[in-house]
Order: sequence, then C-alpha cells, then structure tokens
Amino acid sequence: MAQGLKEVEARVKEASADTVIVQKYIEKPLLVYKRKFDIRVFGLMTCVEGVLRGYFYEEGYLRTSSKEFSLKTLGNRYVHLTNDAIQQTASDFGKFESGNKLSFSDFEKYLKVTEDLKDQYKNENGRVNFYK
Repeated sequence: MAQGLKEVEARVKEASADTVIVQKYIEKPLLVYKRKFDIRVFGLMTCVEGVLRGYFYEEGYLRTSSKEFSLKTLGNRYVHLTNDAIQQTASDFGKFESGNKLSFSDFEKYLKVTEDLKDQYKNENGRVNFYK
C-alpha cells in the first residue's frame, strides 16, 4: 500500500501493465450502525432512432457489511467489502438487516435519528464524530 503521491507515481512507472488502477481507501466513511455500506440504484439508457433517453428507478437499496468498521481489521473482508458474494459467507449475514439490505426509506429514518442525536457527538471543533 502506497503512503504518498510520490510512492504512487513510482509504482505506476514500475508497473508492467498497460492499465493501472489507483484508488484511495476512505479512512472515515459514512457508516450505518457503525458498519460500511454501498448504495445500489438502477438506471437505463436507450437510444431509439437517435433519441437518447434515460430512466432512473427511484427506489434502490444499501448493501451493508456484517461487522463493525475498524481500520485495525483491514484484512477482514466482512468489515470492508459489502458485495453479496462475500457477505453471504459471514456468520453475521442477515443478523442486522434481512440479506444485509437496507431500503432507502429505512436509511432515511436512520439519517433522521442520527441528525436528531448529532449534538451528542460534536467534538471540540463543532464537527460530528460518530466514532464515540
């Protein structure tokens, strides 16, 4: 794992592949019940006789991890990856949400509750810290 831009540049120059993927791991992600999540939404693009149209399905869902987030457990796939193929093998799969899925409406309720409680989590700089 590279620790700085110069190290990333050096590794890219050393790479023998034509394509290199560089990504940054988010150390302080937004969490749901202290667990990571991703958002799944569905869209469709069509082009009929030169007319381009886009359709977006309003209801999506969140895929959640089975374990609480911690940077101390970077090797634990159940903490850091939310894809179904990984999570389905976790001992806690489905323990918190059915199939580790959370609806948009349930996520909205969660955000409302955390908004109402955020004053309890403000640090000395006035920023919200949900890691308490």
